[in-house]
Amino acid sequence: MITISPGHWAVGSGAIGIIDEVAEARKVVSRVVSILKKNKIVVQEVQDNQSQNQKQNLRYLIHQHNSTDRRLDVSVHFNSVAKRINHPLGCEVYYVNPSIKSFAQQVSAAIASAGKLKNRGAKRTTDFAFLNKTTKPALLIEVCFVNSSQDVRLYQKNYKAICEAIANTLRQYVK
Repeated sequence: MITISPGHWAVGSGAIGIIDEVAEARKVVSRVVSILKKNKIVVQEVQDNQSQNQKQNLRYLIHQHNSTDRRLDVSVHFNSVAKRINHPLGCEVYYVNPSIKSFAQQVSAAIASAGKLKNRGAKRTTDFAFLNKTTKPALLIEVCFVNSSQDVRLYQKNYKAICEAIANTLRQYVK
């Protein structure tokens, strides 16, 4: 089983640029969950509609993920830089557990290929509470940058393909 959640707790609580991170992450998660279920993959979707700040949100999401019987935790996000830019920046996938590095690379490559996005690759970090405190292998996906006009254009054009790529790669992990 996979447990998957969009990051943050309400529209406007994540990165805001040309698009809103939370609104888009929820769309991606919803579509990925639907695709996984159609392919007979057991998946649990977690959304936080109750937190009022980041600390509550992280505590809620981590608790909900750790309360499920799963093989993989996934958090979907969209990245941001300080200002609006016109050049592409791409997608990346963060992980903390070294055993999942090659899988994180596969997910990043699949998103990049499907979305025609730059592949920033898999990046190990210990900076994210979600990755540090979930008890199963975990990925934090950054689909693209909300304030890169090129990334947003490619994401919007290739949204369905990106969701299919995420779902198909996750399906391979649990099969």
